[in-house]
Amino acid sequence: VLTAVNARADTEADLRETVESLSELLTELTIVPDASETSRDIRARLQTLADSLSVDGIGLLVLRRNRDPIGSLPDGLTVEDLDTDLLRAGETQSNRDGDLLWAARGYVSRNGTRQLVVMTDEPDPLLMPSFRWFLLASLATIVVAALVAGRLSRSLTGPIRASRDVARRIAAGDLDARIPDGTAAGRDEVGELVASINSMADNLQRSNALERQFLMSVSHDLRTPLTSIKGFAEALTDGAIVDHQQAGRVIETEADRLERLVGDLLLLARLESTDFPLDRRTVALNDLVDATVTGLQHEAREREVTLTTRIADTPLWADLDPDRFGQIIGNLVGNAMRFADREVVVTLWSAEGGAHLSVGDDGPGIAEADLPHVFERLYVAEHSPAVQESGSGLGLAIVRDLTEAMGGSVTARRSSLGGAEFVISFAPAPPPTP
Repeated sequence: VLTAVNARADTEADLRETVESLSELLTELTIVPDASETSRDIRARLQTLADSLSVDGIGLLVLRRNRDPIGSLPDGLTVEDLDTDLLRAGETQSNRDGDLLWAARGYVSRNGTRQLVVMTDEPDPLLMPSFRWFLLASLATIVVAALVAGRLSRSLTGPIRASRDVARRIAAGDLDARIPDGTAAGRDEVGELVASINSMADNLQRSNALERQFLMSVSHDLRTPLTSIKGFAEALTDGAIVDHQQAGRVIETEADRLERLVGDLLLLARLESTDFPLDRRTVALNDLVDATVTGLQHEAREREVTLTTRIADTPLWADLDPDRFGQIIGNLVGNAMRFADREVVVTLWSAEGGAHLSVGDDGPGIAEADLPHVFERLYVAEHSPAVQESGSGLGLAIVRDLTEAMGGSVTARRSSLGGAEFVISFAPAPPPTP
């Protein structure tokens, strides 16, 4: 459409320029018709002139005073189409009538006669077929674009709608809901969205299972010592027990077990809060590790496990809470002794700009698939379901949370002794000034 409009405007502008140039030329000439020429002959001569100027038609009129003009106009024009007053003043007039464009210019010839020249033309006829083909091509392009857009829209909105529906089902509690495989192929943003929602559902389902396992385990661990305490208390009341001291020791042992469990639960709850208190200071790790492991030797002898330390000769310092660090060591060593066959080794060394503590054992070890999950609460290895992490199932979770709260890190790996090994790492600190 713009092409056709521009073509008309260009043709009209060229026509005005041509008629103005021709009128200037005719001002210097006087066209005297031969007596033998008829009006048809004059029109033929004008048409020849029009062909030479590449226009459709030319007409000449004599503007008589107070009378109608006389002369010949191109086909398609009448005197009523012209503004004779404007043309008498020597101005140029142009207009269009349908597809016909025309321009007229008044002038005064050398003999003083007021005349006007009129020229007509049409836009390039080749533009109309071109325009039609262009219009057809445009329509075809729009149809193809609409089809492609529809298909693309379905390919995009389909996975998004599926993601929305599954997300709503998950929010309603249906943790088994998943987006079917193949809903969004590739690794574009939509594919990543689908994968993320399915991964979220897997994690939520797993967390829900761990929560149920946590409640069942805690309930069992609470019930076991309570059952023993209640049983011995009833026996003492009924006089069914002769050795009161032995009964008292059993009740005390079970009460201690119950206290440890409740303490672990409270500690984990406090670690999740932002105001967990830590008494951090620069501590000599060598002496702290040696003293803590020495305090665990009695339990090791009772379990018939050899507890060995390998402590670096060079003093190692770190900024941490010594009591919580001792608790970390106690949890790791206690866990190792429950798994070990005969030996547990505690090693302290410095490497790669950090202070590292490892606790390894010669027990059954941890499968590779279970390593990323051993620090989760109450996690039971799928490949070793009979092995429990600790009495409460919270020991390694406490180790992780305490270590990270003090700015350290903890990892699990295979031990050189054949079992599992846990490594605690802290950034080194300069020794305190005296």
